[in-house]
Amino acid sequence: MKVSKGKNVTVKVCKEEKRHYVRMQRMCDVACKVLRAFRITNAELSICLVSNRSIRKLNRTYKGRNAFTDVLAFPIEVDTHPRRSTRIKLLGEVIISLDETKKNARRFHTTFERELLLYVIHGILHILGYDDEVRSHRIRMERKQQELFQKIVIKK
Repeated sequence: MKVSKGKNVTVKVCKEEKRHYVRMQRMCDVACKVLRAFRITNAELSICLVSNRSIRKLNRTYKGRNAFTDVLAFPIEVDTHPRRSTRIKLLGEVIISLDETKKNARRFHTTFERELLLYVIHGILHILGYDDEVRSHRIRMERKQQELFQKIVIKK
């Protein structure tokens, strides 16, 4: 498990899938910057990197879809301390399939790392309430995703 602390934000990463190399610190840095872009403080986010087999099982259990997917997000938003000044909000967990990341990186002619970082951003947007089920919501989410990707990952 990798733990990265940004300004009042903690990102915990677990990697269950061992076949793919991931620059964990880079991924944590991007996640912290996305949360900072939304002015989120005193918060904790978990990211779990899994295989297609694991994500399919989760997708079937929690979404009712018996299929592989690239990202699942489970918002929580629970305060862990009763005193206001020291509250830490548990935002939720982002689950990413590294198998789908690799497959889609090839499909979209990009690098594995860029595709992974896009999924980190995508998952965090879901945690923060963005939705991509309805076309108009998907367009809004994709715009925000690309804006953050350009600003944080590409740095243009």
